[in-house]
Amino acid sequence: MSAGPTLTQTPSSPAADGPSADGATTRHDTAPWLPAVCTALAMLLAAYSVSAIFADWAWLPPTLVMIVLVVGSGALLRAIPVVRATGSAVLAQCVLAVLAALYLCAPSAMPFGVPSPGAFAELFSVLGSGIDDIYATTAPAPSTPGFTAILVVGIGLITILIDGLVADLRAPKIGGILLLLIWIIPVFLAGPHLSWHHFAAIGCAFVVLMLSHYLAVRVRRAAAFSVVAGAVALVLGVGLPMLLPPVAQRPQQPLGQPEDITVINPFLDLHADLDQSNDQVVFTYSTDDPMAPPIRLTSVSAFDGTTWMPEPFDIDPFAVAADGLPRPEGVSADTPVVERSAQISIEDLDEQHLPAPYAPSSVDGVERRWIYDPSTLTIVGNGVLSTDAEYTVDYRSVEPTVDQLVEAEPVDGDEFESALELPDDVPDVIHTTAEEVTAGSENQWETAIALQDWFRSDEFEYSLDAPADASGSALEDFLRDRRGYCVQFSGAMTAMSRSLGIPARIGVGFTAGTPTGDDEYEVRLNQAHAWPELYFEGAGWVRFEPTPGGPAGDPPPWADASGGDEGSEEETSSPTEAPAEETEAAQETPPAEAEAEETEAAEDTEPVSDGAPAWILVTGGAVLLALLLIVPSVARIFVRRSRLSGGAASRAEGLWEEIAATAIDEGRGWDRSRTLRDHEQRLATGLESDDAQTLARASDAAEALRYGGGADERAVPSTDESTRLVAALRGTRAQDMGVWSRIRATVLPRSLVQQVPRGRDVSQKPAPEDSTARTDAGHG
Repeated sequence: MSAGPTLTQTPSSPAADGPSADGATTRHDTAPWLPAVCTALAMLLAAYSVSAIFADWAWLPPTLVMIVLVVGSGALLRAIPVVRATGSAVLAQCVLAVLAALYLCAPSAMPFGVPSPGAFAELFSVLGSGIDDIYATTAPAPSTPGFTAILVVGIGLITILIDGLVADLRAPKIGGILLLLIWIIPVFLAGPHLSWHHFAAIGCAFVVLMLSHYLAVRVRRAAAFSVVAGAVALVLGVGLPMLLPPVAQRPQQPLGQPEDITVINPFLDLHADLDQSNDQVVFTYSTDDPMAPPIRLTSVSAFDGTTWMPEPFDIDPFAVAADGLPRPEGVSADTPVVERSAQISIEDLDEQHLPAPYAPSSVDGVERRWIYDPSTLTIVGNGVLSTDAEYTVDYRSVEPTVDQLVEAEPVDGDEFESALELPDDVPDVIHTTAEEVTAGSENQWETAIALQDWFRSDEFEYSLDAPADASGSALEDFLRDRRGYCVQFSGAMTAMSRSLGIPARIGVGFTAGTPTGDDEYEVRLNQAHAWPELYFEGAGWVRFEPTPGGPAGDPPPWADASGGDEGSEEETSSPTEAPAEETEAAQETPPAEAEAEETEAAEDTEPVSDGAPAWILVTGGAVLLALLLIVPSVARIFVRRSRLSGGAASRAEGLWEEIAATAIDEGRGWDRSRTLRDHEQRLATGLESDDAQTLARASDAAEALRYGGGADERAVPSTDESTRLVAALRGTRAQDMGVWSRIRATVLPRSLVQQVPRGRDVSQKPAPEDSTARTDAGHG
């Protein structure tokens, strides 16, 4: 019986849309814009996941514009056959993204709407200010122009990469890895403020991106399974942890539950510590700081009318002091901050708080059970004390100028509710006296100076005979008798400042101690001390010194009402009078050297950066790695496009070259001893009917070209048909490959470095005499 006539059918015929003979799921290409829609939706959800960083939504519109512009332009460009064939849409997207970044982030530098070198300089300046904003604020932060520029440019770049991976390389899984890099940003910058809906947004974005392939190539059963599996995974990943009891996360050293940590309030022990007989040395230290600031244990801000105590804070198991501490709250980039260091050796101090100057940035030499409160930068031990500890503290010496404090705007009371709170039973004399003392003050700094100078005047006397606390009644007695020590002075100034609308808290620790040598000090127990810390916009928490006697020294330079800026610079140079030898040496210094020294001193007071935050380094490294991994894949796309495009003869041979190259990429190799018919029958297994017919037409065209003198233009599969066939072959064989093998075939294609058979070398055996005779199985 002779074989029946061969049924040929174009992919666009209705038969291609129906189910296969065995009831398997039908597969064909749908609208090419569906991957773009998936990418845009995934990036919009990913952008929402970073909203925990910001206190407002001003950053969102320009970010959405960048996403829509990048994805929309990519979809339009890929609709042009020449652009799609060359894979050059990504390059055009980069150009459009740069122009969009200029218009969105630096519009003032383009008065006529034309980009210029000045516009690029302005964009880089805005990005630089964004880096400063990262150091100067904590989440949730206002969406400043710098913050917004970083987000617009960063998400724009990641959108270009993901769109290219999904649309050109058909590798949404690799794009998913880049998508998750966006999640690193809120995790690092706003971890405590993340909610379940932020995680749900990035999870949905990942699922949508994974489904983009199935929506672009409709596979009903596989798509339905993927949707169900993704939804179940998302529900289990987000919903189940919310129903389970909390589990304590533990770093290298075990951390107990928050309720297991009981922190002793050092403010209550000051009266006993200040006894003159308690003169044992508790610790020694050396520092390069000429101001020799007090050594702080903690800050107390909660006041119930009877007791001042530290504000409770959530125990963060990852807030390990040895890993570094954040920048102090509220310090802007314009505030002078000098990096200092202190080497501390504990001799006789069993404290749960670790002594350190304010504001510590890193601690070296302590166990990982020392954790910190990010709002006060207090370092607390979880089951460990400061006994015999030896460590180095790097700290940021915040040194605001008088002019800066004078110009500070009043704070928003809603943001500092706990630092302004006073109980209802606090005596009225505290507020009325505060108003009398500060009458005529025109700004917050003048108010603070008026209170400090009043306490340091002859009207008050330093005495340890006062009560051991700073309750409301004790403060009332103090204001009447005007006798007390640091507990009453600091408590009274803090309470009076709060009554006038200035956020205030009390710092507790020790004075700078007694000098014992060059930059070396020893601190005794009776040098324990407390001082008020008032909050100023741009400068953060600023120390004042109202206590006129005892271990307290002079006020810091910014709290000196008579010194001004000149006094500040003069007092900053040294906490004590300079020795005569140093004065004489200064007089002998040549003018040029003196000017150089002044320049270096001025540079020391410039705001300093603390290095790039971890998320920038991680994101930059990941993006660089992704770019390196994309290069071979992009090169492979160009080679594939060149083989499957061109004239009929070129496509007829190029299709078989591409099929052989795909087999080499997958690690299967290519047997040149087989004929085209052998390859056709072997490859047709598992293909849909339309793909099997395209493969048969490819065999006919190649044999006609080799042995018949030429190939019919209409019989040679088109570029789109050839591309679809190659993708179908990869899909059928992907089921037998492992995950890593598929990733390697995409990211590191072997055919770029191994020789691929060309033209007639694909099969070396002669064709059968009857080239039209083949089984129906050969047609699929």
